[in-house]
This record gives sequence, structure tokens and C-alpha cells, in this order.
Amino acid sequence: MAEKRLLIADADAKAWDEFRQALGESWVVVGAVSGSAALAEAQKQPFNVVVANYGLPELSGAELLNRIRVANPETLRFITANEALKEKIMCNVLGGHQFLAVPFDRATLKISIERSLSADYGMSSSMRELVGRIRTFPTIPSLYVEVVNALNNPNATTGDIGAIIAKDMAMTTKLVQVLNSAYFGLPRAITDPTEAVGILGFETTKSLILTLKLLSQYDKVKPVYFSIDNVWRHSTNVARTAKDMALLETGDTDCSATAYTAGLMHDLGKVILAANFDDQYHGAHTLARKQQMPLWEVEKDIFGATHGEIGAYMLALWGMPAEVVKVAAMHHHPLRAGDKAFTALTAVHVANVLEYGGNPDADGLPAPLVDLGYLQQLGLEERVELWRFARREPDAAKSETTMQRAKSAAKPADKAVHPAPAPAPQANKPAPADLPPEPSMFRALCAWLGIGLGVSAALVLLARFEIMRLESTAEKTRVQEAAENPPPVKQDIAAVAAPVAPANVAPVLAVQPPPAPAPAAVPPPAPEKTAFDLLKLEAIFFSSQHPSALISGKLACVNQEVAECRVLDISPSSVTLGYQDQRKILTLP
Repeated sequence: MAEKRLLIADADAKAWDEFRQALGESWVVVGAVSGSAALAEAQKQPFNVVVANYGLPELSGAELLNRIRVANPETLRFITANEALKEKIMCNVLGGHQFLAVPFDRATLKISIERSLSADYGMSSSMRELVGRIRTFPTIPSLYVEVVNALNNPNATTGDIGAIIAKDMAMTTKLVQVLNSAYFGLPRAITDPTEAVGILGFETTKSLILTLKLLSQYDKVKPVYFSIDNVWRHSTNVARTAKDMALLETGDTDCSATAYTAGLMHDLGKVILAANFDDQYHGAHTLARKQQMPLWEVEKDIFGATHGEIGAYMLALWGMPAEVVKVAAMHHHPLRAGDKAFTALTAVHVANVLEYGGNPDADGLPAPLVDLGYLQQLGLEERVELWRFARREPDAAKSETTMQRAKSAAKPADKAVHPAPAPAPQANKPAPADLPPEPSMFRALCAWLGIGLGVSAALVLLARFEIMRLESTAEKTRVQEAAENPPPVKQDIAAVAAPVAPANVAPVLAVQPPPAPAPAAVPPPAPEKTAFDLLKLEAIFFSSQHPSALISGKLACVNQEVAECRVLDISPSSVTLGYQDQRKILTLP
């Protein structure tokens, strides 16, 4: 269809005019006063979009959309009703994709229709057929919409957002549970939603609300082979790891926030497939487990689309940012994205692999592998080991011991990341699981030992400076006295033979006349050590685009500061530092 066509089934003709005025002349809008009349129009010619009022006479709006779904699965379908009926309707209407609240807001109406249609562009015929067979997509949660609307107010506060969340007890409980997890490591338990919002931040709060409310719509979907709780647990772990990776690589808080949101939502397509195609999806799991094939490849063979593509379509319907949609669609095959630098897709792709490597699937599904071709395209293939250790311990980027282990383990671990050429089954094995964490008592002992050595070194250094100062002062005094009272040479023997009174003991040096005193001959005091002297290069993690180095226990990139010294350049074997007007090159020991 070259022109865009919309069919609206509503007994109130004013609703037709609302759509015509909202969509403009680029759309052909056809109205019908009943469900039967609308079905007759749909049988004459296909429409891009069909909108049905829930309370239609003769043929209900729900039944109309269900018949449209069967006859024309590619048609996008909307159900309209009063906002108060939204949750009841979307739980029972199997033919509607999305919900539109009455009375209509023209701006929202146009955005919803255009956005839904644009989400369909570029879809394969098999993908369109699959989307048509899906009885209903989950609706965007009303709590999420309320929070987003509140945040559009520039004067919004954490108290305002916390008050909205507090109205939903289940959401409050879940949000507080997330915040009090070990990941955040807070010194005390948080129970106030306002305080929770203040700690999490607005963007993270929005992402958590959207994901949690979506999954709650499928609470009654509990197939034996599929656990929504496992999807939630895996998604939150991927989101956290992806966020840390993005911050480590780019230092960009916007990129890390996008990575977190995309990580939370990258597997939502699995929930949709399990809810709509229970038996077939069970078969996909069984086949993937039996043949040790990646689940997303089996999904593509059976459904014509992967869980990532299905999830991306839903997120596009909801108007989520394009970057989040791209991550959902391509997190298993990122090379297709054509990225030239580290993005949120990079973070989620690698984080997803690392999480499966560290927490293998209990039902025996094969773990996904890192797309080395993609990382090589970005020049980041050498960063995998750093990310692996950083994931195992979030503070690894700042831990001298962990980074040294990462460096020493780089070569043998590299072999585990690259699939072996033969035999074929060996090539599909995931990277080995992470090393077990060190005992906490040993870590504590190492920490206190490090503190003790540091204090001892400082005291020794201060004592050395004081000794050097005293020696310099004593030498000046001796030189000055010898210059004022030179001893006669003829009395040398007598001076040695004669008994010497204790009060006039002279140093042995006084027996031999010193050379003529000269100010230039007096050794100057030792120069005070600068910041350069206190820094030590311990490891280099080099890549052409994102080199970094471990300097005195701190991981730093180019243009970052370590102990008031700026990192000017990082090469495979050295690091150039700048301090005030000075430069110094550190090399590996």
C-alpha cells in the first residue's frame, strides 16, 4: 500500500474527525459505526491500522480486532476506551496491540499511530506474520507514564517521584528490594521510596519501573520450562555490568545510563514468546538444548524472528529511544549494527556473554559467545579480560591486585575467548567461568599489610630527609670552623701524642687540613620528591582506541589524572605523564 490507510470503528462520528485532524492529509481515514460495518470495510481492502472502540454495538471491538488479526496479521491494531478500563481491557482483549485512552489527545494520538507504523518498517515478511500472530503486546505501564509526565516538569523533585511510586505498594517493595541488594552495598537498609529515587536517579528509576511492571503483567504465565524470575535476575545483572563497562570505557554517564536501560530490556522478547507461543517455545528450548545450538538461532528457524527482534518491535511501539531498540534487536549479532566505536550495544553484548559465563543456564542451554569480529572492528578485542575481571568485582578497575591478575592471565584467557578451530563442538563452548573470589580474610589481611607498609615507608622517608638535613648542617659548621682556625702543620705529631681533654675532642678530620673552603663545594640538600617520583607503572591495557594503564593501583585513561599528574599518552610499553611544566615517561618494570 503506497498510501497510509486507517480504519476507525466507533459509533461516535466525532472520533473519526479527531483522527483525521490529528493525522493530517497524509492519511486516508475511513470510519464505521459498528463492528460489522468495519469488518466489511476491512474485507474490501487492507488497512495499515485498525482502531476499534471497546463498546461497539453488534460486533464488539475486541472480537473485531481478533478477526482482523486472523485475516490480516500485518495490520496494526488499537483498542480505545476510558483510561479507567485500561488494565481490565488489555488483560482480556487478545486482538489489540495497543491501548488508546478516550478522550483523545491529538498530539499523543498522532505520535502513537506514527510510531507504531514506523516500528513496522524494515520487517521481514516472516517477522510481520509472527507479530500478527501475537495475541497482545503488553501495555506500557500507567505508573511509568505518570512518572515520565512528572519528570517533564523541570521543577520535579525526588519527593514528587517517590510519592507517585509509593501509591503502588508492589512497586515500592520491589524497588526497595533492588536498592538493598549487594550490588549497591549501602551501609544501611533503605525503605523510603523518596530516598530510593534519590539514590538510584531518575533515569534508573524509570527503567526499573518499566521493566518490573511489564514482567508483572505476565505473573500468571508460569510455564515449567521458563522462569520470569530468572529473566529478571539475568537482566538486572546484565544491566549493572553493562553500566559499569560503559562508564569504564567512555566515562560518559549518558552512555552508561542507556546501557543500563537496554540491559534491563534486552530479553523482554523471551517473555512475549513464552506468553503467546507456549508449546512452540518449549519446543525451541528442547531443540536448542538437545543440539547445543544458540536459542536465538532456533527461534529464527521456528518463528522467523528472534526474541531480540520481537522485543525491539515492542520497545519501538512504546517509543523507547532508538539506541535501546537497536540493542534489543542486535545484542546477539552486533556486527550488523556497523558500529565504529564503543556503544551501549557493545556493553550489553559483552555483559550478556559474561553473565552467562559466570552463571550458566541451569536448563542446559548453550551460553552465547563474544562476537570477536565485532570487537576487532572496534579495536577492543584486547579489553575482554579487563571487562571479565571488572565484572567479577565491581571495584576491580581500582584494585591493584585484581588488575595485576588480569594482566598475568591475559594470554591464557585469550585462548578461551577465541573459539578453537576444531573440533566443531569445541568451538561453541563459552568462555570459562570466572575465577573464584579470594577469601575475605585474606583480602582484609592484604589491605592492612598494605597500609602498614605504606605508613612505614613514609616514616622511613621522613627520617632520611631529617638525617640528610642534620648532616648538611654539621658539615657546614665543620668547614667554617676549620677555615677560621687552621691548625699548624708542625704541631700535628704533638697534637696526636698529647693527651686530649674530653671537652676539646676534635673530629679526626681536623687532623688533616681540609681543602680551601668554597661555597660551591658544599653539597646541596636532597631535592624534595615530586609527584612523579611517587608513581609506579604496574600494567598497561593497550588498544588503539581505548588504551588504559594501572598506575600506583589506579586505572587511568588518556587525559585522566593520577595523584595530580595527567596521563598524556599511553603506548604498548610506556606511559607519558605531565605534572605542572614537567613530563616523565614511565615504563613497565
